Amino acid sequence: MQILRHSEIAVTMEVYTHVPSAETRRALRKLGKALGGGSKQKKEKKDERKQQERAGERSARDGRQEP
Repeated sequence: MQILRHSEIAVTMEVYTHVPSAETRRALRKLGKALGGGSKQKKEKKDERKQQERAGERSARDGRQEP
């Protein structure tokens, strides 16, 4: 809210609570990198996704589904 210079949080929430498009996500990632944030969290999330994908592949091979 402060960075965008909105006078009220309601304005910020109304504008930015929709599901972002791919273009919006790219712009936000670029902004995050420019502000020096997110690299460790991004790696952790990526690692977590890989683990989930591997678990799903193992389950599919075994013929069973994850709980």
